[in-house]
Amino acid sequence: MVKHRFFVPREQFTDGIVRIVGENARQIRTVLRLRPSDEIGVLDGAGNEYHCVLEAMRKDEVVARIHHVMSVDTEPDVHITVVQSLAKGEKVEQVIQHGTEIGVSRFLIVHTDRSVVRLDGERERGRVQRWQRIAKEAAEQARRAKIPEVNGVVSLGEALQGLEGTKTALLHPAHTSVSLVEWMESDDTINGVAVIVGPEGGFTEREVALCEQFGASAVSLMPRILRTETAALVAVSQILLMVGVRGTRQGTSL
Repeated sequence: MVKHRFFVPREQFTDGIVRIVGENARQIRTVLRLRPSDEIGVLDGAGNEYHCVLEAMRKDEVVARIHHVMSVDTEPDVHITVVQSLAKGEKVEQVIQHGTEIGVSRFLIVHTDRSVVRLDGERERGRVQRWQRIAKEAAEQARRAKIPEVNGVVSLGEALQGLEGTKTALLHPAHTSVSLVEWMESDDTINGVAVIVGPEGGFTEREVALCEQFGASAVSLMPRILRTETAALVAVSQILLMVGVRGTRQGTSL
């Protein structure tokens, strides 16, 4: 098993050779200080991993020869979207990093009424690029077969429009909330699931009504109040556990 793995676009594969450029090449040459004859893993983002041996280190690229390819089956059985509200400090980065490690398929970052952080213009583009880089590196480290999408920054309404047809949970403790277990058992998850997480101050009544208008269900994880950077990770872990248990039961009954 190779130690270092890199996602590389398919257009950089030709005739048994992979030409690695950009940040990946810089990391191989100057950070990891790998040399010709060292082995790496290259992923194409479509579920394949290529066992490669480095052949040449050039100024603008690293060349590796493919020795063999194998299918990587590490993706969850359910597509999970996390709609994460902007939050202070490195909280969004933590959600993306750890969420990628445990199996999130897509992140939608949103502005909400009580979001303290506001991003626009060049600052927003830079932050989104950083989040995408964090997702890529976390996927490589966790031996994921695919890199999760990281989209944003959009309004809550825009995010909800993009979730139509998806079973959606609004993580919002209220007297009308159901438990995550009840919510997962209510119907199937064939088109995937989504969880919406509020900022430090929670959602406003307007936002709760808007989410419900789009078909989201108010869901409570536990009696205690969780931080915004913790809530999504707890929810996703529980969803993956329940999907796994459900799959095991169905497999046993066949």
